[in-house]
Amino acid sequence: MRDCRFTQKRISPEENIHPEETGNWLQYLKYNYSVNKMNLNSDLYSINPIPFPSVKRFFKETLPQLGWNKNDENEVGFDAGCGPGGTTVEWILPLFPKLKIFYAVDILTNMIELAQKENFHPKIEYSVANMEDWSTIKHWKGQITKLVSVYSLQWLKDQRQGFQNVYQLLKAGGEAAILYVMESPLFPTLVEMQNKPKWNKFFEGIDLHISDAYHKKFNASYYKEILKEIGFDILYCKEEMTDDVFISEKQYKDFFTSICVLKSHVPENKEEEFEKEFFEAMDKYNGRNANESPVHRGKILELLIRKPDNTRI
Repeated sequence: MRDCRFTQKRISPEENIHPEETGNWLQYLKYNYSVNKMNLNSDLYSINPIPFPSVKRFFKETLPQLGWNKNDENEVGFDAGCGPGGTTVEWILPLFPKLKIFYAVDILTNMIELAQKENFHPKIEYSVANMEDWSTIKHWKGQITKLVSVYSLQWLKDQRQGFQNVYQLLKAGGEAAILYVMESPLFPTLVEMQNKPKWNKFFEGIDLHISDAYHKKFNASYYKEILKEIGFDILYCKEEMTDDVFISEKQYKDFFTSICVLKSHVPENKEEEFEKEFFEAMDKYNGRNANESPVHRGKILELLIRKPDNTRI
């Protein structure tokens, strides 16, 4: 991985502000925004595609079998939650032999800066946007022919709103291919680390951004019902247990450290200790394969959905 130096804002417990004590509500609101906004580490987040064979298989095999590489239309594409752009460039763009333009968005500024620097493509426009906040994406309403979201929508607080916004972005007849994480060893690991007496003083009020599917044990039928209520036609829906092997310990640790929402709140002099306990917990919930290689065992929802042809924008 190339050296990409973007700084994270580190939040210390001393910054915790109580308006009833200080009377400063503006400062309190700014604090709460800073601790609840996702703060991921782009230094460790690889500029390459997501390192899961199951994701590659979805783009290289499943979607082509469903006809995504056979359309003669000049596509207008959209990647919701593009991260640093590696998956967008290497796995998504090849699906579209005729591409007019591809919009790729992420809520994190450092991810978009990294994508623009390391994964530039003349047909991709990268920008910062929030899939929950319609005001940040409304200028694309009804324009998108193909939308993709890879392991991103589960981070949203209001996931129904996220799916509703996907519907609004698509033109009539447009399709969305979505990979949604329902269960992951990351989720119980984050809960355990947040609740440990040793660490919880650093994590007061931190939103773990964990999928409702994990907390409430939703299955595919729950999401199918939401999608039907919004108005989607469901072309493909598969709930799959994945067992993705990492090529090295470094790749495994870099990937999960980069998406650990608690990491930036740990004091620098305690980071090494926190990471050691974090990965001990990951191994407890996740295990290893027969060769003792690191893996990710998760429950993933694979979706291909369409906005009906006769829909008014």
